[in-house]
Amino acid sequence: MILQDSTCVTVRILTVTLNPTLDVATRVERLVHREKLRCETEQEQVGGGGINVAQVIHSLGTPSTAAFTSGGWRGREILSRLTADGIECLPIPIAQESRQCFTVYETSTEQEYRFILPGPTLSEDEAQRCLETLKTCTAQARWLILSGSLAPGLPDDFYRQVIDQIRRPGKQIILDTSGAALSQAIQSEIDWIKPSRDELQDLMGLPLNTLQECEQACHTLMQTHPVKGVALSLGGEGALVCQGSERLYVPALPVKVTSTVGAGDSFVGGLVWALDQGLNLTRASQIATASAAAALQTQGQLRFDPETILRDADHVKVQPLNTLLS
Repeated sequence: MILQDSTCVTVRILTVTLNPTLDVATRVERLVHREKLRCETEQEQVGGGGINVAQVIHSLGTPSTAAFTSGGWRGREILSRLTADGIECLPIPIAQESRQCFTVYETSTEQEYRFILPGPTLSEDEAQRCLETLKTCTAQARWLILSGSLAPGLPDDFYRQVIDQIRRPGKQIILDTSGAALSQAIQSEIDWIKPSRDELQDLMGLPLNTLQECEQACHTLMQTHPVKGVALSLGGEGALVCQGSERLYVPALPVKVTSTVGAGDSFVGGLVWALDQGLNLTRASQIATASAAAALQTQGQLRFDPETILRDADHVKVQPLNTLLS
């Protein structure tokens, strides 16, 4: 289904992707300088933080709406693929072509190489159109997930502008971005952010080598900024989930990694889905981790079986952080 501004009153969970992509992934035995490399058949799939989150929430059985900029043939193809999968879409037209990124998996080393292109540059009028559209369509939404990089042409404080204009009692705002966009946005009230260890380290200007250092950084951030919760990705070590007085260490499930594409977004999708179901933070963290583990095994194809996710979540052994640090 394709929404227009006037039909946004039905939106409950809205994800926002301001620089979506039509990704191409392939495999090659070995990357060699200047040689012609014979690759395996390519796989095309839609991507971008908020789009990935919407796909995960949808696959777990809850309707979600994906808002994203859409330009040219790639923009139309992204829209076509999402609607074919049954995801409700709110495309925001732009003049330039939506971007394409690509991933190469080197089979001899099992190393993955991801090439991220900058994407289209938005004009001031297009930036304003994005802002007005999101302001209109989040009026009744319970969840707003702002995920991914800002498109070229958007100011560093664009996410902050969105948050300041749509913040209402009862609305849950989740932010997953990095760099200047993150440092600007956390000046506004946010329910959750989901940085990686490197992103939080850059933000706080502190070394984060131990769980204790990570917990202290999360605590300091929540004390000094209007951020209520931090889900800190620790890569293969799992995650640290902090909200209020709760500090949870969530170990990663041991799985064979075939691709890291969409793993962090899948964590966000699983977390939002579970919290929207009214589950407690421990169970939500288990489901988020199981969703991330599923993504690591699916080459970026974020279509999960809910029963499998819930079963795998049972094996995630969440621990209160104070039991590990005492």
